[in-house]
Amino acid sequence: MKIRTKNFNLEATLDSAQVFGFVKNEEGLPKYTGILKGVNLTLWQEGPVLNVSTEEKSIKKHIETYFDLKRDLSQEYAVLEREEKLRESFEKFKGLRIIRQDSWEAIACFIISANNNFKRIQNIWHQLSENLSRKNSCFPSFDEVAASSEKELRDLGLGYRAPYLFKTAQGVKENPECLNQIRKSDYEEAKRLLVQFPGIGPKVADCVLLYGFQKYEAFPVDVWILRIMRKLYFGNRKVSEKRVLEYAQKRWGSCAGYVQQYVFHGGRMGVL
Repeated sequence: MKIRTKNFNLEATLDSAQVFGFVKNEEGLPKYTGILKGVNLTLWQEGPVLNVSTEEKSIKKHIETYFDLKRDLSQEYAVLEREEKLRESFEKFKGLRIIRQDSWEAIACFIISANNNFKRIQNIWHQLSENLSRKNSCFPSFDEVAASSEKELRDLGLGYRAPYLFKTAQGVKENPECLNQIRKSDYEEAKRLLVQFPGIGPKVADCVLLYGFQKYEAFPVDVWILRIMRKLYFGNRKVSEKRVLEYAQKRWGSCAGYVQQYVFHGGRMGVL
């Protein structure tokens, strides 16, 4: 299947640490294998064409939704084009999109991400999917995680994060409507609701809100972002994570999340 796209960069999107279920083939043209809606996929891009290793018609809509391909990025691009300090990152990775993830998967993955690296998170993602999911090695639902145990989660590589994920899964199972409540709430209220779950602090909450609930004013501040923002916008002064977050939201508003992706990926790839 071939899907024509506009302003889309598959490699930058999947390499920018938003999701962990796609594995990159490093040889030749970058190809990514993963599972979407129970379908095993290989994805690769040639110019504006996104190639998909299936002709199953129903998957096209899921891919367009997952990568948010219908979203008009003119507002975000107008903001980014004004940022001289981010020009190199914007030009190099233009087409990077924020993926519309499953809300529960985003919650679980960013609990797992605390003090962790990308490859290890990917490995845990696959361990959970292969051992806990009942369907096609998709990421396990909160019901499936809640039906496991802290010990089983530790054995799958979660370490000290195991009780956080287990208790959060139990909490969502007891009140699945909480996910809709978070989605319907404004940014501040949604964040307040999220940080009530074990293992979710302000930074993890911002990741979950941006990637799993499409709250685009969220601006996750990790060590990468803090270091780069201090260098670019604060003259290398030792400002706090809270100060950086406030500055970003005031400067970029509802586009802050998109700006964050270019800051993060540009820093990670040595561009900024």
